Amino acid sequence: MKIGIVCHPSIGGSGLVASQLGLGLAKLGHDVHFISRTMPFKLVGQEKNISFHMVEPITYPLFQDNLYTFALTAMIIEVAEKYSIDIMHAHYSIPHSLCANLASRISRHRFCTVTTIHGTDTKVVGQNKPLYPLNRYSIMKSDCVTTVSEYQKEHTLEHFHLNTNIEVIHNFIDLDVFSPEFASSQVREQLATPDEKIIMHISNFRQPKNTVGVIRAFARTVGKIRARLVLVGDGPDLEQVKNLCHDLKLEDRVTFMGKRQHIEKIIANADCIFQPSYAESFGMVALEAMACCIPVVSSDLDGIPEVVVHGETGYLGHPDDYDTMADYLVRICSDDVLQKTMGQQGRQRAQEYFSDHRQIEKYLSCYQKTLTNANFVNWS
Repeated sequence: MKIGIVCHPSIGGSGLVASQLGLGLAKLGHDVHFISRTMPFKLVGQEKNISFHMVEPITYPLFQDNLYTFALTAMIIEVAEKYSIDIMHAHYSIPHSLCANLASRISRHRFCTVTTIHGTDTKVVGQNKPLYPLNRYSIMKSDCVTTVSEYQKEHTLEHFHLNTNIEVIHNFIDLDVFSPEFASSQVREQLATPDEKIIMHISNFRQPKNTVGVIRAFARTVGKIRARLVLVGDGPDLEQVKNLCHDLKLEDRVTFMGKRQHIEKIIANADCIFQPSYAESFGMVALEAMACCIPVVSSDLDGIPEVVVHGETGYLGHPDDYDTMADYLVRICSDDVLQKTMGQQGRQRAQEYFSDHRQIEKYLSCYQKTLTNANFVNWS
C-alpha cells in the first residue's frame, strides 16, 4: 500500500505512535509518506520506503498569521496525486483530519481517510466551542476512525453525539527500544546517590498532568524512604513546581532534567514512575515504564486502567489523594521483591497487549477494510 501519515512531529504520544507506525509499515514493505511541519523526531531521513514532505506555512500580506491549514491541505493533495496514495492517515482530528478530508474532496486522485483520535484533539481542542462543528465534521467524514482506548471511544461518541463506528487500537511500543537492558549504572549515578530510590515523573508540565500533585505526594514520602524525585520535561507549570519545591524544602531531593528526547535511556533507571494525571486518554509514559520493568503509580482515571493493572503492574488512585499515592510510592520503593515482581509483570503485559507488531497488524487490517468498503475507481 501507499500510505500518507499526517502528524505532529513532537515527542508526545501521538507523534511517537505515528512515527513508530510509519516505521513499522515501511519495514513490511509499504511506501510511507510523512507529512508534517518538521521531520518527526523518530526519523533520521534515510529510512527505506519512507519519504518526508515538509509543510511550509503560506504567508500573505493581507493576513496577520500564516495559513498553515491551507498549506497542509495543499501538501496532502500534492502528495496524494504525485504518489497515488491509497490511505491518508491523520493523527488528530484538528487540524490534520479536517485537512485530509478537505484534500480528499479536492484531489484528482481518490484516497481514503483514516483518523486516529488521541485525546487532546477531542478533550482539549474539542472543548473549544467554535471548533466543535469542525471537529465533529472531520470525524464524521473520515472513511475510518480509530482511537487509543475504550475510554476515549466512549468519550468521543458521547461528547460529539455520534453514531460513527470507532475502532479501538491501543497505543503500542517498540519493546526493543524500551527495555530494562537500557538501565545503566553510569546514568543512575548521575541521577541519584546509591542509597536513593528514584521516583520519576515525565510530562509536559501542564495542568492535566498534575505536576503540582507530584510534588505534594512526594513530600509525604520524605522521612519514610530515602528517595529522589526526578522530573523530566518542561512546560507552563514548571515555575510553580519549582516554587512549591522551595516552599516545602524539597530542593535537595528533586532533580529537574528538562526536555529529553531519548526517554528510553532515562526511564529504565527509575525505581518507580509517578504519573497522577487528571486526564489521560491512554498513558504512554506508563506503558514505556512497564516495558522497562518499572512499576507505575498513576491515576485511576480515563484510559489509564486499560494500561496499568492495579496491584499487578503498579498502583492506581485518585490524583488528589496525596496520602494514598505517597503510600503506594513508599510501598514499592521499600520492597525490592515487590518492585521487581511488578516490573516483570508490567513487561509481560506490554509484550502481550501493546507490542508494535500486534498493533501495526491491526492498523493494516483497518486500512484493508477501509479500501474494500470504499469501492471506488481513481479518476486521475
